[in-house]
Amino acid sequence: MKKLWIALLSLMIIAASCVVGVYLTYLHSSQPSGIEITDQLGRKVYVKKAERIVSLWPEATRVLFALGAGDKIVGLDSSSRICPFLTKAFPQIRNVADVGNVMGTLSLEKIAELNPDVVFMYTDNPELAENIQTTLNVPVVCVRFNPPSTKDWSYDIISIIGSVIGRQEKASKLRAYLEQKLSEVTSVTSALPDSKKPKVYVTMSYDPLITLTWSSEVDYAGGINVAKNINATRPWMKVSLEQVIAWSPDIIIIPGICIPGRKGIAPEDLLNNPDWQAINAVKNGKVYKVTWLGFFGFDPAGTVISTFQRAKLFHPNLFKNLDVEREGNEIFKVVYGVDGLYTKLKKESGSSI
Repeated sequence: MKKLWIALLSLMIIAASCVVGVYLTYLHSSQPSGIEITDQLGRKVYVKKAERIVSLWPEATRVLFALGAGDKIVGLDSSSRICPFLTKAFPQIRNVADVGNVMGTLSLEKIAELNPDVVFMYTDNPELAENIQTTLNVPVVCVRFNPPSTKDWSYDIISIIGSVIGRQEKASKLRAYLEQKLSEVTSVTSALPDSKKPKVYVTMSYDPLITLTWSSEVDYAGGINVAKNINATRPWMKVSLEQVIAWSPDIIIIPGICIPGRKGIAPEDLLNNPDWQAINAVKNGKVYKVTWLGFFGFDPAGTVISTFQRAKLFHPNLFKNLDVEREGNEIFKVVYGVDGLYTKLKKESGSSI
């Protein structure tokens, strides 16, 4: 009898263990899968899923569309919805809910109504990122193509967003393609001594005395940005005409913005201005209007194309076989899947290249 009770007790323990094992397995399998990532502010963010996305930064929005996740976007900042590249490539973007702008009109109520799984925003306002994340209990991932820590380009934005939305393989291929295309220029220009590089001044579209201080495409294309060493906290900075004359750049670039009806200044405005005649670029007729591909932040495809543009202008002999328009259309096609996008933007901007 004693042996029988021992046998029965053993069976009960085994059965109980099996039930506990099944229960623990169920608990484990019922937990939502997710990923912990480190964003470009160094914040650890855990994202369970990314089926409903809100983007508050055009750079992130462009990467999302480039990775084929446009259909998952339920809300956008106001600037993303009017981006000239995206509105032409993806006209449906205008139908996405507008949640305002991180610069001052952002509506947390509208974001909450959209019930997002993840929010992407820029790195410039960590307090706002934490506020959104805490208030709405939604993970906020901060990204930027030129992080403030370096002010230089970083294709990490593609890898981070790809990981968050489960498109790692596509992100890896896109990043590799863009970096390879960029190297077609930098493999040549990186060998140039400073003595062979032109001094370059980049103006704002509407004001020739507002200059771009953070201009990696000038560096990559084999030029020297005369305003690079200004201790600027923002990409654009107001300078005096006396300062521009003192720099006397060899080339002046005027961004041709891709918005119908808004042309900005033209090369002739500087070439015919008596106050600018002492500057080398004006004396030698090297003032160019260039299709601007940086509407509110950088574009992953536009950064490479911008480098191609400048390389052609700075070193025409080294890049005499470079067809910027053909390359621009090809790169935009690979990234956004749209034919002739660069040609359309060039025409609207009234640019020469």
